[in-house]
This record gives sequence, structure tokens and C-alpha cells, in this order.
Amino acid sequence: MTLLDWSEKLELDHVRMDATHREFVAQLNALHVAPEEEFIPLLDAFIEHTVAHFEQEQQWMREIDFPPIHCHTSEHEGVLNIMRDVRRMVHDEGKREIGRVLTRELAPWFENHASGMDAMLSFYLRCIESGVDPRQAMVVQQQAAGVDQNPCATGACHDNTGAVSTASPESELR
Repeated sequence: MTLLDWSEKLELDHVRMDATHREFVAQLNALHVAPEEEFIPLLDAFIEHTVAHFEQEQQWMREIDFPPIHCHTSEHEGVLNIMRDVRRMVHDEGKREIGRVLTRELAPWFENHASGMDAMLSFYLRCIESGVDPRQAMVVQQQAAGVDQNPCATGACHDNTGAVSTASPESELR
């Protein structure tokens, strides 16, 4: 059973990032269906892959002075800590089901992370690789979409991924 299918939704138009993300999805799917005796070795390989994956993204973020680097990096650190904790619980405490919970929870986390934080990183990388200022490119995209250039003036705010939320502060309290 495939836990997470690769789809256009996960494509970010950055060759290296997309290749790494495909590997992440493949390893996550393999881990999800792994027999018990193969789970720990596959989890170790998956953690190793994820460390390299996150280190590459963090290197790119440092190189381009990516504005939400701290939020993005904190999310990476949190996921790696959870993966290591689960590995310890499965290996040392024999809590096998927690390993399956990890795979089930990582699938929606990854879809959200890729479509938000990684999509913004990909956008910045592609702009810079093309010689375009990413902040100016965002303004042009917002204008083309009819979004106010100062979304905070209309009650819309940017979250840490650069996505615009049009929810009013009052509606979020309800």
C-alpha cells in the first residue's frame, strides 16, 4: 500500500529539490510497509537521508539569505528530533506501532511542508538563479493576482511561508 503518491502537487520546479523529495517519498513509502525485521535499518537510512535533505535546504537558505530561514530550520529540527525519538522507542522500548504512526503522520506533514515552506524556498532559488529579485517577483505575482501590495492594511497577513491569509483577526478567534 502506497502511503503518499508523488504528484504534480509536490513538484516545485527545482530539479535537485524535486529529486530529493522524490527520494523522501519513496523511502517513506518503503518504511511504511517494511516488515518488522527491516524497520530499524530502513528507519536509520530514512533518518540519514532526511538529515542530508534538510542540510541541503538549510545550505541553500543560508546562501540566499532566505527570510524565513529560522522558521523553516526549526521545523526541520523538530521533525528530526521526532524521528530520532521514535527510533529510540521502537528499538529500545519495543514500541513498534509508534514507528507506523510516524510514517502515517509524516505523509501529511510532508505534503504541507513541501507545498508551503519548500515551495517558497524553490521560488526564491528559481528567481535568484534567473537573476530576478524574489521580493520584486512576489509583488509582480501579487499584482497579477489582484492582491493588495500591502496585505496587512486589508487585514490579510503573511504566515512564515509567505502565503497570504485573508482571514480577519476576529474570524480566527471564533
